[in-house]
Amino acid sequence: MDYAIETNGLTKVFGDLIAVDHINIKIKEGTINGFIGPNGAGKSTTMKMLIGALHPTNGSGVIKGHPLGSMEAKQLLGYSPEHPKFYEDMKAHKYLVYMGMVCGMSRQAATTRASELLKWLNIQDFAEKKVQGFSAGMRQKLSLAQSMIHEPEILILDEPTANLDPAGRHSIIENLKELCKEMNVTVFISSHILAELEKLVSGVTLINHGKIVVESDVASLGRKISGNRFVLKTSNNQKILSELESKGYIKYGEIDENDTIHLVAEGDELQFKKNVTKVVLMNDVWLEKFNLEASDLESVFMQLVGEGEEKQEAVRQDAHKPFWRFWK
Repeated sequence: MDYAIETNGLTKVFGDLIAVDHINIKIKEGTINGFIGPNGAGKSTTMKMLIGALHPTNGSGVIKGHPLGSMEAKQLLGYSPEHPKFYEDMKAHKYLVYMGMVCGMSRQAATTRASELLKWLNIQDFAEKKVQGFSAGMRQKLSLAQSMIHEPEILILDEPTANLDPAGRHSIIENLKELCKEMNVTVFISSHILAELEKLVSGVTLINHGKIVVESDVASLGRKISGNRFVLKTSNNQKILSELESKGYIKYGEIDENDTIHLVAEGDELQFKKNVTKVVLMNDVWLEKFNLEASDLESVFMQLVGEGEEKQEAVRQDAHKPFWRFWK
C-alpha cells in the first residue's frame, strides 16, 4: 500500500502539556481525508509537524518515504494555515508569483500558474489589489492558492473554508474533488463544518486530547457507531414498541414526532432482527421501515467526543478488527 503520509508514535510536548500523544496516521495517496476534533485536540500541532514547521518531541513520520521536515518532503507539500499571514503591501498576483519563485519556479511559470489559480478560485478580479484590503474569505482563498502555486502532490489544509460564505465553501469543496480526481493530489484537511466535510472526504481521522480516537472510512464509521441502533415504523408503532419492551428485546425505545420508533437493540444484531420480524408478524401489523439508524459525521463526532475517555478507549481498542480499518 502506498501512503502519502505516515506517522509512527508522533508526539509533541510543550512543557507539561502533551499536545500530540503518540499518534499513528496512514493516508493513502490520491485520497481526501478529514482530520477532525474539538478545539485544542492537537490538529494544528500535528499539521505543523507534518510540514516541518515543528519538530516532534518523540516519534517520526514520512511524506512519501521522506522524513518530516526534510527538503524532499517539503517539496511535495502545499500548506494553508487556519490563520494565514501575508505581505500586506503586495498585490495578490505578485504575491503568488513571489511564493512560486521561493518554491523554485521560474518567473514565467509562476506568473502563468498564479493567473490560473486566481481564476480557479474566482478572485481574478482582485489580482492587482493589495492583500491588506482583502476580506477574511478572500485571504483564505489566496492562502489556498499559495499552497498550490508549485503544484504539490500533497495538500495539508487547516480550516480552508472557515471564513467563506456557503457559495464559497461549496466552490472550494468541488475544486478539491476535481483536483484529487484529475491530478491524483492527496488532501489532508481539517474543518469544523462537518456536514460539508462529509461530502468531500473518503476517510476521516478523529483526534481528541492529542490521541487518535478513530481512523476509518466514512461509511464504515457511520455503520460502526450506529451499531445496535435501529429505526422501525409500522402501522401500529405503540403496540409493537410495547411488545418489544415486554419481551426484553430492546434496551431503549421511543417514538419520535414523525411516528418512527428509535430502538437500541439488546443482544445479537441478527437475532434482534429475527425477533422484531416475529413480533410484527404475530401482531398482524404492516411493516413500513426497519433498518440501522444512519449516523452522519457530525453525530459520530458528538457521540465519540461526548462519551468521554472510557468510550474513546473502547473504540481505539476495537480498531484492530478488519471492519474497523481505514484501508483493508
